[in-house]
Amino acid sequence: MGENQQPMLRSINNAHRSYVKFVNKTLHHVVLYWIDYQGQAVGYGVLRPDDYRNIDTFVTHPWIFVDKDTHDRYTVNQRDVFFPEPWSPSSRGLRRYVYITLPVCTLRELSLRAIKRCLTHDRQAFQLDIPRSLQLELANMLPRDGGESDNVRNL
Repeated sequence: MGENQQPMLRSINNAHRSYVKFVNKTLHHVVLYWIDYQGQAVGYGVLRPDDYRNIDTFVTHPWIFVDKDTHDRYTVNQRDVFFPEPWSPSSRGLRRYVYITLPVCTLRELSLRAIKRCLTHDRQAFQLDIPRSLQLELANMLPRDGGESDNVRNL
């Protein structure tokens, strides 16, 4: 990314408040990430299954949800990125419930994730006897902790 180029996914401003309650409806531990003004993922803790966290945020602040162990992305309303809705006086004191769920994946996506978990390093994807397009896709998928790539780059 060039020096003057802004990240595509980042918080913009803090003009309009939003109050949400993130609820983990998966059977997995989910890490909450707010994407800050520079496009960096800022951790907001881990939710156990059926746990929740109240968050005071803003409308232009994106949030993402990642499996603590596999780093698979989870969804809200079948979207990877959650943007809060504005708080209105008619909802005074009420939080919007936001349910974190498993994404609906194709068999192809599930297979690529399973293969990715077996790789120790991203470059191993290029040693597999599969089409080059799949090798590239595997190498660029969200890496594991301690991986060679920058986790934030792929969020």
